[in-house]
Amino acid sequence: MFSTLGSWDEGIRAFLQNASQKEPQPWDMGYEERRRATHEPRVIRQLELEDEWKGTCMEGIWNGMRRFALPIDDYKVSEACFYEYLASVGINSVFLGNKLYGIFRLDKCSEVDFLRVCKAIHLGLTDSSTSFNFLEHCYKSLPLSPISEELERNTVIKVSELQRRKKDQKTAAAELRLQQLEGILQYYEETGEAIFDIGAFCSLFFDEKWRYWAGSFIKQLLEAAAKYFSFPYGVFPTIPLRWAKTTEPLPYDRNALHDADSLLLRNIELTERGNADGKRKGRKHHGRSSKRK
Repeated sequence: MFSTLGSWDEGIRAFLQNASQKEPQPWDMGYEERRRATHEPRVIRQLELEDEWKGTCMEGIWNGMRRFALPIDDYKVSEACFYEYLASVGINSVFLGNKLYGIFRLDKCSEVDFLRVCKAIHLGLTDSSTSFNFLEHCYKSLPLSPISEELERNTVIKVSELQRRKKDQKTAAAELRLQQLEGILQYYEETGEAIFDIGAFCSLFFDEKWRYWAGSFIKQLLEAAAKYFSFPYGVFPTIPLRWAKTTEPLPYDRNALHDADSLLLRNIELTERGNADGKRKGRKHHGRSSKRK
C-alpha cells in the first residue's frame, strides 16, 4: 500500500487530503438538513407540503404552526395542543378557542390538521368573497385614527414604545404585536410616507419581501376565520380534493431503506416527538370545554 501511495505525485499527504474532503454525511447534519437530504418518499412528500407556503404570506404562519405540528404525526395535533397553539399567538378567550376548535377539528376524530388550517386561512385570504374581510379585520386591529381610519406615524411610534415597555413583551403574542408595529415603521422609513392606509396594508400583505410581517397577523386571521368560516357570515372554504389527496401520508416501512440514513432519521423523529410531548406535559393547561358555543 505504501509503495502505491509513494507512486502518487505527493504521496500519502495527497491521499489524506483527498480523504478529508468527502461530502458531509447525513449523521453530521442537523435534523432539518437530514430531512432535505433523504431519498425516502414519505419525507419527500412532507417537504413538498411544507414548501407550498415558502415565499407567500403564509410562510411565517406555517413556521409557527410547525413548532406544534410534527411531521411524524402528519401535522395533526390534539385538542389540548391546539389550545396551546392558540394561547401562544394571543388567543386566550375560551369562547373563541372553542369556536376555532369546532371549525378546524377533523370530522372523524378530535384532532386538528394544521396543514388543513393553513390551507383554509390561505383560501380565506385569497378568495374574492372573503379576502377583503380578512385583510380589513387585520388592518382594523392597528391603532388607527378614529377620524381618518388611517395610521399616523407618530401614533405608531408611541404605541410601539409602550409595547416595548410592557412586562409581558417576551411572550410570543407580544413579539408578534411588536413585529406588526415595527414593520409599519419600516414602511415609513423606506417610502417617506407619513400616512399608512388600508391600500398600503393590502399591498404589503402579499408582497414576498413582507411575508414574515404578514404572518405576524395570525391572531387576527384566526379571529377572522372564526367569524367568516361560520354561520351567519360565511361557511368553511371548500378544500380542493386534489390538494387534500396530496396530504394523505405515505406509510413508513422499516424494511424499505431508501438511503443509509432512513432508520436513524426515523429514530430522531420519534425522539423529537417525545421531547415535544414532554415539554407540553410540563406546562399547565387551563380547563376548556371542547363544545361549540
